[in-house]
Amino acid sequence: MTQRRRERRHVVIAAFDNEPEFLVCIGRVRAEIGRRRQRGQDFDPREHASGVVHEPGYLRRTANGHLVSRAFKRGIAGLRFEELEVPTNMAVFRSEHPRPSR
Repeated sequence: MTQRRRERRHVVIAAFDNEPEFLVCIGRVRAEIGRRRQRGQDFDPREHASGVVHEPGYLRRTANGHLVSRAFKRGIAGLRFEELEVPTNMAVFRSEHPRPSR
């Protein structure tokens, strides 16, 4: 008797530059899942195919966001984090005390 896994993960199959290529691939993957279900082969009823659009530079911004988060958690200051391009759900601001006038 084989034991079914309880853990589920998203698996990246491919990346595309245009929507028509994506639609052809997603159609093939969905058809394969449907064939396995019809034949009663080893399939998970929760298995499905989907896609997501990532804007150019997504991975770089995500990496920069992780860097900034880790630095702040460790109390690192003084670096020019505000110059990094971060994900759209983050913002970095610099706050300095005003210098006394002489």
